[in-house]
Amino acid sequence: MRAVFRHELQSYFTTPVGYVFLLMYTLLTGVVVVSVNIGQEMSASMNLTLSAMQLPLMLIIPLLTMRLFAEEKRMRTDQLLFTVPVRCGAIVLGKMLAAMVMLALSMGLTLLYPLVLSRFAQVSPLQVLTVCLGYYLLNASLLGIGVLLSSLCVHQVSAAVLTLGVNLTLYLCEHYVVPQLTASYLAPLRTLLGLLPSSDRLGDFANGIISLSDVVYFLSLTGLMLFLTDRVLEYRRFARR
Repeated sequence: MRAVFRHELQSYFTTPVGYVFLLMYTLLTGVVVVSVNIGQEMSASMNLTLSAMQLPLMLIIPLLTMRLFAEEKRMRTDQLLFTVPVRCGAIVLGKMLAAMVMLALSMGLTLLYPLVLSRFAQVSPLQVLTVCLGYYLLNASLLGIGVLLSSLCVHQVSAAVLTLGVNLTLYLCEHYVVPQLTASYLAPLRTLLGLLPSSDRLGDFANGIISLSDVVYFLSLTGLMLFLTDRVLEYRRFARR
């Protein structure tokens, strides 16, 4: 697992992918801070920043996951992974951890903005960190979905497009579909769609409270995506025998 983790993490910086993702995320966050926090709300709330950044992040997060397995399959280097005496779960976890480190680096850079805003407004460091934790868990579940979709695709472009489509569907469900399901006979559908990962679960985090139930939910969802990815790889490994 360590070898896979180091290889994937290095690949983000030996190719333009890692730099492009970090640059895009940082620049987009800066635009949000200037236009929303300063221009509209005059607020130093990190929840306001990350909430407005959720859609842009969902659009660029496929950059981190699209090549993890799809490129291996296209280049047929996945055959090397299947022949080494390493469990598929370790391979999946190593790749996922590399993507999570990149996500942590990008979100860590956004902590510069509350430091700047603290000169003009009161900022609670504990609340800022709690909000960041909540959104990190949410985005980690999106990474898990991207990893699973990458394992199902042959080309990284198709993996990116498919992940983007799923992310947009999740966003539309959260902001446009679920709020319209007010009729009583649609309650089961509303409950079912409410199980999808969304920022609606981050209300306690926005108030500086770590919700154990939401932490367990996001970790369970991420674990489920990684388990399904492990099953996909095990099936492909068995099929090659």
